[in-house]
Amino acid sequence: MNAKFKSAALSAVTMACLLAAGAASAQIVRGGGATLPESLYDAILPSGIGQTNFSYTGTGSGAGKSGFFNNNATAFKNESVAGTPNWTATESVHFAGSDSAVSVAERDAYNTAHVTGVTGAAAWSRLIQIPAVATSVMVPYKRAGVTALDLTDAKVCAIFGNRTGAGRTWGQVLGTTDATQVAVVYRGESSGTTELLANYLVAACNPLGYNFAVSSTFTTVVAGEVGTVPAHWVSVTGNPGMAASFGVDGRIGYMSPDPAFNPSNNTQVSKVNGNLPVEASIRAALAPISLPVGGASQASDPRAWVPAYAKPATGYPIFGTTNLLVNQCYKDASVQAKVKAFLTGLLGTTYDAQIAAHNFVTLPNGAPSGNNWKTQISNVFLNANHPLGIGNVNVCNGIGRPLTN
Repeated sequence: MNAKFKSAALSAVTMACLLAAGAASAQIVRGGGATLPESLYDAILPSGIGQTNFSYTGTGSGAGKSGFFNNNATAFKNESVAGTPNWTATESVHFAGSDSAVSVAERDAYNTAHVTGVTGAAAWSRLIQIPAVATSVMVPYKRAGVTALDLTDAKVCAIFGNRTGAGRTWGQVLGTTDATQVAVVYRGESSGTTELLANYLVAACNPLGYNFAVSSTFTTVVAGEVGTVPAHWVSVTGNPGMAASFGVDGRIGYMSPDPAFNPSNNTQVSKVNGNLPVEASIRAALAPISLPVGGASQASDPRAWVPAYAKPATGYPIFGTTNLLVNQCYKDASVQAKVKAFLTGLLGTTYDAQIAAHNFVTLPNGAPSGNNWKTQISNVFLNANHPLGIGNVNVCNGIGRPLTN
């Protein structure tokens, strides 16, 4: 074989490899966002180094929603190749995870830019928001000698409100002479877990004279009550950062389920109003709710598929759902098929064992009583003949989330 032929053959092989790699890369379903479900998604999605189907990066709910709404993947890691930097601005974002529900402003801005009366490349199709799993927000703590912490609503309010004489020292919390300061650990970035906590604080504490606000940013949640966050409180990033912070005595915080924190272990996780953050309490609070909220006429509103928080009369009170944002249509048929297959497994029973193993709660399934959220969601979004169904050929006719940005 002469040198010229060898060179041409090598070039052909190289080009074929590059094209194959490019095709595989184009078919990776890219997403990211909430760190709350990150370990679960890592377990159930074929994602991570060396994989070419899914890539999910925990960034916090705020960054996840921003990446999805702006179709900007630069906050998300390219998990298909070891050592590869984040995705570039040219790659599309196909889905996002968020514990922070889509706001009215976010929904309206998206519809204006990509749905209502929009044609051409900017017509991305409807935004779909559905709950993935239900979750508690645990209250982890560490105080020497305390092995069975049980906080009332009033005590939780006093701690996060830094109330004088009520929640500033462990003695004030426990009714002892312990002068050790209570060090609240909080998420420093925009976090859906923070927003789930905020929902509870507003519902439980504001009627008691507090001034908490609903936000995904902790400093905004507590600003009306504490002003500037006390210097001895501790800011962390992500749920892993929260979990890692409890090697230090005197701390208390809030976190989503984590393998290192058993929700039934009262030595690590506080009870609230006598209840641990176990599955039965969360399921009981959600089961009576029917989706979409407001009935069938609200089905086209993505906000109607994530019920607003309501404090239950009994049971563990700090909970919510972690949600997925996807599109009705994708210009890449392979991406659309993978997104739909993922949702099909999630809304069936395929991942139920993994969900339980990660201390999350499967969506209400109609038994022993209540509404079957899985069926209600599937009958709309996984039905290709439904006007809102993913991949409906009458809707997804030349439109959809683009192949590249």
